[in-house]
Amino acid sequence: MTKQPSSPVESQDWYPYLTRRLIYLFDQGFLSNVLSIDVEPDFGYLARINFRNGSHRIISGNDLGLNTGTSADLANDKGYSKFVLRLMDIRVAPGAEFLLPNWADTILKRSRQQRNPNIRTTREADEFIRENFGYPAYLKPIRGSQGNLVNMVFETDELEQVLTSFDEASVRVAVIEAPVHMPDFRIVMLDGELISAYERVPLSVVGDGEKTITELLRELQQRYELEGRDTRINAEDTRIIRTLQRRGMTLTSVPAKNLKIVLLPISNLSAGGTAVDVSETIHPKWVELSAFIAMSFNLRLSGLDLACQDISAPDSPYYVLEINAAPGLDHYAATGENQRIIVDNFYAKIFNSPGIS
Repeated sequence: MTKQPSSPVESQDWYPYLTRRLIYLFDQGFLSNVLSIDVEPDFGYLARINFRNGSHRIISGNDLGLNTGTSADLANDKGYSKFVLRLMDIRVAPGAEFLLPNWADTILKRSRQQRNPNIRTTREADEFIRENFGYPAYLKPIRGSQGNLVNMVFETDELEQVLTSFDEASVRVAVIEAPVHMPDFRIVMLDGELISAYERVPLSVVGDGEKTITELLRELQQRYELEGRDTRINAEDTRIIRTLQRRGMTLTSVPAKNLKIVLLPISNLSAGGTAVDVSETIHPKWVELSAFIAMSFNLRLSGLDLACQDISAPDSPYYVLEINAAPGLDHYAATGENQRIIVDNFYAKIFNSPGIS
């Protein structure tokens, strides 16, 4: 491979992972079809790849620019995506969508919506949970990523507290779902081919009989920083506080030696979860299912969140949890050298191909 001239763009620590890898791969000579790159200098969130044939590609954040706006918008809406999945006879967690009262009031000001009998508001949430699957229940903003504002509630008071936080965060619609008690996997696909598959394990600490939970979290944060993970653990997260309270613990508690404490009800790597690679053991059925869903949503690149009892077995119970149109791979890449190589090869393929757009 012919070494390219050095990029005139200097990588910065605060740039998104995707931008930093673009600059690195260009500088290392892995993008022979790329003439130059332009990066917005203040935050590095947006970059333009200029190919030698005169074409260009725009990337922003985690978005590689492969999916259409409509497809990405559908995947990012947890309510509409579940509707489409049900049409396809794909199993999804039982649940429904509810408008926050302020948004419902805005909607009902439109005369045609005043005749709509299907408008549900979060005032009905407690009754819905009790009549359909009971507590605990998951509450999620209908849009969002990285597990932000996703909560598991165990009683009416917690439900009201979370809905208040949704209102304060200007969430318009909430998704309420029954919890699925199975391992959680992320399956990343590009044009029908498997890029990576890994189990996502929620943020947790293991006691040593001496350190407090705060100290164990501080150690975990230091480890993540050494691994190059852009993860910031917030020990004051109300979800962590409530989880500990249910166990009769606080941040100053000292867990017994070898006692594992799961601290969050979500498994997102950006929230401190860890990844266990299953790319070599995943059964082809789940790869085929992921490819089928991506094709049906018209997504060239997708990250499918799958709850599955045994990812190596074709007949294992499962639920599709969510679809992501711009899956970030930075946390996965930080789990090991093989994973980093997988991610770099994937990015190099995209960055170096003017025909992939």
